[in-house]
Amino acid sequence: MTVLSVAFRQLGAMAAAWRPFGLSGKTLGVLAVVGLVVAFSLSSTLVKRADSPGVLVAFWRMVTVTIIWNGLLWSTGRRVTAANVRQVFLPGVFFGLNLAVFFAGATHNSVANAALIGSLAPFLIVPAGAYVFREYIHPRALLFAVLAFGGAALVLLSAPPNGDASLEGNVFGVIAMLLLVCYVVSIKHFRQEMDVTTFMATICPIAAVAVLPIAVVHGDVFGMSGTGWTYMLILALTSGVMAQGLRVYAQNTIQIGTIAIAEVAQPALAVVWSFLLLGEVVNARQVTGIAIVMAALATFVLLHQRDGRARGGETQQERAAAEPARGALV
Repeated sequence: MTVLSVAFRQLGAMAAAWRPFGLSGKTLGVLAVVGLVVAFSLSSTLVKRADSPGVLVAFWRMVTVTIIWNGLLWSTGRRVTAANVRQVFLPGVFFGLNLAVFFAGATHNSVANAALIGSLAPFLIVPAGAYVFREYIHPRALLFAVLAFGGAALVLLSAPPNGDASLEGNVFGVIAMLLLVCYVVSIKHFRQEMDVTTFMATICPIAAVAVLPIAVVHGDVFGMSGTGWTYMLILALTSGVMAQGLRVYAQNTIQIGTIAIAEVAQPALAVVWSFLLLGEVVNARQVTGIAIVMAALATFVLLHQRDGRARGGETQQERAAAEPARGALV
């Protein structure tokens, strides 16, 4: 735990050090979004490489991540309290169930199908952010968001058939997508001032307990292959620690609707990873779609940042929210 604790302390120190050189809290939030998109885009490919039941991979990944996050919290002299558990109990349940259902679906589906269904989440998250939290999305930026969705659809619908897709996998994918929407929106509502480390150390054991009955019903809880244990650990470090932490960090200065739209790049990147790690074919139309997604999302972010500067840059509320975020991982 010491090495991870030192790494997170250094990350917090770097975030604080960048501030005088002109990087605002919102810019750091954008960088966090980029990191979480890359890490999450690897998930469906890695779980297929695990060659083990998705539910078991999800459960043991959650157990591993629970140990890591609580180790980080303990290294700072803090502990998860009963009040913390009550505060984020619902997001924790959504978190665990989303992971279990997504991993189960990914092992019964193609990477393209799983990614395409997951990319539908922003269509629900963006209006939820506007309705529940009164978040603002620049109208012109939305045009580029729609273009990004179109690029993602081009990537995924152009994927060569590989025989992995199934009705069961698609149903699991839809359920996982709905659980993801509930998780993201509930984070914004319930997390409040809880820092990243405390939040993750609290919801991970809740999520592990939520997934445990599903793993027990599946049977042979310890029955993963050697490859499965290896990829479970990789998933724990990439999507379980790095990406989840960056998602919570980014929400301090980036609207959840903006994060959701940025995450539409995940399906396109997932196709790239499936080509590199699984040997799946990527054709010219998919390459074109990936380029469209990246260009449209970059324009979306630039328009959004420009609009923020035109409105006076970081508001006092944003600056106040950003301060605990910059030290959250220390």
